[in-house]
Amino acid sequence: MWRELSWWWVLVCLTVLAIEDIRTGWLSMSVAGALGITGLMGAPASGRCPALLPGLVLLGIGFFTGERIGYGDGYLMLALGAWLGIHELLWVLGTGLMLASCIAVLTHRKELPLVPFLTAAYILERWC
Repeated sequence: MWRELSWWWVLVCLTVLAIEDIRTGWLSMSVAGALGITGLMGAPASGRCPALLPGLVLLGIGFFTGERIGYGDGYLMLALGAWLGIHELLWVLGTGLMLASCIAVLTHRKELPLVPFLTAAYILERWC
């Protein structure tokens, strides 16, 4: 039951952040922070080791590219890393980037909000 509730908690947070990313291009650090803190609090009880490296890498990429990938996306990946194992996190990130790339090519857009695609990838990860 805990696993089911935690999946829904992450989905609700991702959905709120996706809507915010679409509307404003910014992410609420209070929602991302709550997601990360609750994930870190639950990690020892569930036997998970937080996967923080992908989030740190995204933050570094954001820094070195002048925020072509926003810091919010890096912080969100840190928060997701508190909930997901490294394999699931990399799957969500890779699939989200692939989905975003496909839509960017189809729509001829150079910039898209990333979080809606991460949310879709998170949902797909459960069924794949």
